[in-house]
Amino acid sequence: MGTKIPGYGGSILYVDLSTKSFKKTPLDLELIRKFIGGRGFGSKLLYDLVDPDASPLAPHQPLIFVTGPLADLAPSSSRLNVMAKSPMTGIHGDSNVGGLFAIEMKRAGYDAIVIKGASDKPTYVWVHDDLVEFRDATHLWGKTVTETTDELVKEVGDRDAHVACIGPAGEKLVVNAAIMVDYDRAAAKCGVAAVMGSKKLKAIVVRGTKEVKIHDIKAFREAWEDALQAFKADPGTLLGFTKGSHFLHRVHNDVGALILRNGRFGQLPDDVLEKFDRVTDEYCVKSTSGCGYCVVSCEKNFVVDVPGYGRRRVKVDYYGLAPLSYRMDVYDPKIGLEFSYLTTELGLDHTFGQLIALAMELYERGIITKDDVEGLDLSWGNVEAIRTIIMKTAYREGKIGELFAGGLRGIVEKYPEAAKYAIHVKWMDNIPQDPRGNPFYNFRYVVSTRGATHLWASGLSRIAHELAPPDTPLEQQMSVFLIVENFVTLVNILGVCNWAWSAYTTSMESYKRKEKALLKLYNAVTGLNITVNDFYDAVERVILIERAENARYGIRRKDDTLPQRFLKEPLRGYKTTHPPYTDLDKRLDLYYRLRGIDEETGIPKKETLIKYGLDYVAKDLEARGILPAGD
Repeated sequence: MGTKIPGYGGSILYVDLSTKSFKKTPLDLELIRKFIGGRGFGSKLLYDLVDPDASPLAPHQPLIFVTGPLADLAPSSSRLNVMAKSPMTGIHGDSNVGGLFAIEMKRAGYDAIVIKGASDKPTYVWVHDDLVEFRDATHLWGKTVTETTDELVKEVGDRDAHVACIGPAGEKLVVNAAIMVDYDRAAAKCGVAAVMGSKKLKAIVVRGTKEVKIHDIKAFREAWEDALQAFKADPGTLLGFTKGSHFLHRVHNDVGALILRNGRFGQLPDDVLEKFDRVTDEYCVKSTSGCGYCVVSCEKNFVVDVPGYGRRRVKVDYYGLAPLSYRMDVYDPKIGLEFSYLTTELGLDHTFGQLIALAMELYERGIITKDDVEGLDLSWGNVEAIRTIIMKTAYREGKIGELFAGGLRGIVEKYPEAAKYAIHVKWMDNIPQDPRGNPFYNFRYVVSTRGATHLWASGLSRIAHELAPPDTPLEQQMSVFLIVENFVTLVNILGVCNWAWSAYTTSMESYKRKEKALLKLYNAVTGLNITVNDFYDAVERVILIERAENARYGIRRKDDTLPQRFLKEPLRGYKTTHPPYTDLDKRLDLYYRLRGIDEETGIPKKETLIKYGLDYVAKDLEARGILPAGD
């Protein structure tokens, strides 16, 4: 039964590109109560709509844009999740992005936009409140992100419209392509841009003029002030404003946990580290350009001269600059900023540099030869070779374009020996901090439902280590790990920002203040008067349904693992050496036990699914022979 709850857009928009048709359905109160919004809605919709047996690029597969109930209604609150079966990994795909698209979508009246089918020619969808138009995008096909965004804002005739588009990389179905929002915000990893390209969907343009209702404005103002005070009291907020995420170059280097030479080394020499530690002093224009109502501004604006393009503004965080520079032995941050501009314009994920680093090691070992890459010299640090790979991959040109367009999985399929050196979990190569340098915190890569990612259990690392220092029994460590994973999942469900609400939180007291503020904001906005336990019940459902989805793709305990190199080799640094990661199985046993997951298979137990109201998921897994049938 549909209902209109304050704080929500109130509708799901279903778009069929094959027939150029659409329909709107009101939000169901049961969906709100069980999954709350954001990543919760998306995971539920994806489980229900995806065809687990078909290719991720099949026309009937869904591409889902979804936002949360606090988007537009809290500090740092304009997050968008883009979800699909991932062509990069073949499993649950979910990319989280900022900008202002989520806010505009909510104001247009939509909490989710579900796109199915495929157009017969390049198309963009113009959503203006209740108006939904399918427009020809043939003239935009092949254009860069900036060219596309500029042209679309002119065409719709509204400067307040916001654009989510793909560049050439998405059009060419490159699995490392990203959907770009508001010019330079990337819905990266998972290959969601390739799904968009397979549908011949160049962009979605959205403009909303509807007022998002608030149940209790007085309580809302109080909750907003509580949240601001929590941010002001936390030193992490100032750190965000001054250095953004770029303080992490030094933090991860100090513990010897960087990913260098494809995971063989963990520390930079002091003189190189100093260059990256000072990147915000040397190139940042000191402006802030955060997402909606941002309180930290984690991505900084840099200005550099880009060969062939002139002087350009570049926006990149630590997680983008590291793969595009020193992971490939490029020790000049300016070059990394140039590569950041190129990848952004072409619609490539910034972590694409990690794939090039793998290729460089394979070249060093003679597994990839010059003949395989059109005579290119893939020696470490070869700037011109890197630039060539970026350009050819984005346009899928020649042997080089084909080799890299399939991502890490494509390289391993072509060169099976590369499996020994590939840094990934479930075929995602997004590992920014080596688990050997921090086994407790970086267990997050093992169990993330989208593959190796820091984002599904990011932040609160200082708090985690306060509660469970390295010599703490594993049982306590894993209990604390769940606190981190649960809170970040809650943040994703509500549509607020990981960095602001989680990563820059420096004490348990601050964490509790933020948690309390989120609950107060949600209840003031919606009037539903839920409890914090209701929040975390929804979190459990989201994690369980994502794991159940992956179970349908064949994911089992054996896939919750780390790269061979991490399990067998020590991590060497200039000052620090770490042993291999040796206690993975013990940590997994404890994690599964705490989550109600079968310890032998890694599949959620039937009784756990039923406990959280996911009876239909249990029945589906039974019917597929994934769970044993019976009571």
